[in-house]
Amino acid sequence: MILDHIDRLELPEEEADEHFDAVMALARLGEGLSWVHGEVSRIETDARSRAARESVHHVVVGGLLETLPMGVLSCAFQWYAVSACNYAQLVGWLAFRDTQKAKDYVKRVTTRLVNYRNKVAAHFAITDPRRTDTEADLLASVMTHVVYAEGHLFAAALAPIVTAGENVITVSRDYSWSLTRTHARLARRYWPQGPPKSHQALRVPPGTTKFTVTWSDLLDDAG
Repeated sequence: MILDHIDRLELPEEEADEHFDAVMALARLGEGLSWVHGEVSRIETDARSRAARESVHHVVVGGLLETLPMGVLSCAFQWYAVSACNYAQLVGWLAFRDTQKAKDYVKRVTTRLVNYRNKVAAHFAITDPRRTDTEADLLASVMTHVVYAEGHLFAAALAPIVTAGENVITVSRDYSWSLTRTHARLARRYWPQGPPKSHQALRVPPGTTKFTVTWSDLLDDAG
C-alpha cells in the first residue's frame, strides 16, 4: 500500500492487514478531507466568479465576504487542519514506527497547517499560551476571519500588530493558508488517483481481543 506517492513511503501488504484500523482511519480521514475541500471549493468558486464580475482582487472585510457563510468556513478550515495533520502523522507513524519521526514528517509536509493547527484549530493559543507566544499570536489565534485574495479564500491572513509603548509586537510566524491550494498539494502526495473511499467495516482480531460498546446518556451529558 502506497502511503505517500511523493516520498515513496509504503506499507507492505502483509502489514496492512495487521494495521487494518489505521488503514481504515486513513481512508475515512481522506474521504472527509475531500468532502470538506469540495464544500469550500464550491464557495470559493462562487466568490471568484463574483470577484471577476466586479474586478475585485482582494477583500478583507465586507463586499463579497458578506454573502459567504463565514461560520461554516471558519469551522471548515479548523476541521481540515486537524484532520489533515492527523492523516499525515498517521502516515508517518505507519512508515517509520517512530513517534518523533512521524512528528518531523508532519512538520515537513504540512508546515503551515501544523502552525495553524497548533495555534488555532486544536485549541486557541490564547486559552493555553506557550512561553514563545507573543501577544499578537494570542490575539491572532481567535481571529477566525477568512479573507479573499487573488481567487482564493485564506484563513489566518489577518494578523494583528500590537503596540506597547515603544514596542511593536507582531505574530511570530505567518499562519495564513488556502484550503483549496493545500488540498491540491496533499492530493498529489496522498490521493493522485482521486479521493479515497472508506467503508463500514470492523475487524475482530483473533485471540483474546474483546470489545466493549458504551454510550453516554445524552439527557445527562453534563454529569
